[in-house]
Amino acid sequence: MASKAESKAGDIAARRGIYFQAFGIYDGVAGFYDYGPIGVRIKRKFEEAWRSLFVNRTGALEIESTNIVPEPVLRASGHLSAFTDPMVACSICKTPYRADKLLEEYYEKRGMGAEAAKVKKMSMEQMEKKLEEHAIKCERCGNKLGKVEKFNMTFRTQIGPTAGGNAAYLRPETAQSIFVDFIHLYKTYGFKLPVGIAQVGRAYRNEISPRQQLVRLRELTQMDLELFIDPEEDPSEILGFDTRSVLREKVNFVAKGSEDERSESIDELLKRGSLPNKYMAFLIYLQEKLMQELGIDKRLYRFRELEKEELPHYSKGNVDLEMKTSYGYIELSGCASRSDWDLAQHSKESGKELSITTESGKKVVPHVVELTVGGDRPVFAILDNSVVDDDGRGWKWLKLSERIAPYRYGVFPLQKDEKLIAKAREMFRLLQEKGTDCYYSETASIGKRYARADEIGVPYCITIDYTTLEDDTVTIRSRDTTKQTRKLIGEI
Repeated sequence: MASKAESKAGDIAARRGIYFQAFGIYDGVAGFYDYGPIGVRIKRKFEEAWRSLFVNRTGALEIESTNIVPEPVLRASGHLSAFTDPMVACSICKTPYRADKLLEEYYEKRGMGAEAAKVKKMSMEQMEKKLEEHAIKCERCGNKLGKVEKFNMTFRTQIGPTAGGNAAYLRPETAQSIFVDFIHLYKTYGFKLPVGIAQVGRAYRNEISPRQQLVRLRELTQMDLELFIDPEEDPSEILGFDTRSVLREKVNFVAKGSEDERSESIDELLKRGSLPNKYMAFLIYLQEKLMQELGIDKRLYRFRELEKEELPHYSKGNVDLEMKTSYGYIELSGCASRSDWDLAQHSKESGKELSITTESGKKVVPHVVELTVGGDRPVFAILDNSVVDDDGRGWKWLKLSERIAPYRYGVFPLQKDEKLIAKAREMFRLLQEKGTDCYYSETASIGKRYARADEIGVPYCITIDYTTLEDDTVTIRSRDTTKQTRKLIGEI
């Protein structure tokens, strides 16, 4: 597992303020990061691309719910008992660590990939034994580690001003409010199955030892799509998509019990049982389409079927989307077959009936197939894989697709000449009026302005020079090739 300093995009992110540790003037707090203006734009572009495909294209209903969740909700969902990670603390300085991550790091540093993969299947007792066997010590003081124990990652608070107020939590995931709101939305909108209900928002996880920048955060963005289905249906069409087209799509896949990545059709995965139903196949298909739309090299990501020991308590089968980074493969999203676990549990805890009646008159508690995407990890992974170390230019730059680049154009006057500045500002205003993402700069030499634009991934720079004043043409410089062409302002 690579150290923080080895992130490819880390130096660009810090220098250009794309993202940075929160509360910096107070020496920061692990697991909390802020986005600067450039980072915000990149992150929102990713969210917009996700929403365009998973919400707008599927006709899903989108909600926005509260960040604070009453205790009964998380008791029903199982988070109070099962939302845990294996923690081990130093016997002397008490610094906490995730036991599984310490072991994975130990094996990966020694090129023992197969052993690292086995850690996910280990019990806490087995992890403790391996930590002792390999003499893995505290990273901070070098002393012996203690017992491996379960640590619940929920952030606890209370509703009301007194000590006897109702117990509550910052939500550990955005999904539960979708399940709680399901019956109200059904009665309000009168939809039929299948139906998608989506949400983009913040989630909170009290990580034991967050590290690796945006990869392990205590406050993060989640993008959820919960697909409510009738488990007895065998659809030929799902939310406007022909199932035949879905099943023909090929993806890079690592099957359960294997370490080998293979290119397989979604139909093959379905027939083999790696995907439990066509609805999960549909969500895998959409994720593949999203990666293609974002211009991500197919060799950089894969889908991986989770082992039985890795499955969350509610899951009947999970497939993660993973992407290669400086830190190895990291999970970007999880696709889960949740059966009727959530609605059944909330019905039991609340005492409310959460079944619905289908068009055929059948009473059913809908099953759920879920897609949860992190909003921060994909940004990190995309940036990490977009860095070009260009000796010819003399600076590193980000080769971002136009779909996710913070701006399409940078607009620059060639020099600090009032006539050029006035014309450049006029050009900038015209682009703004068209709704084009662009920014304006007249500071520093034109070469330095090109370098700054390259660094943050801007595809094109428009330069207003003295020829512009004569014939209304401008120079357009391509980020990827550095080639310059002239165009009439009216053609842009």
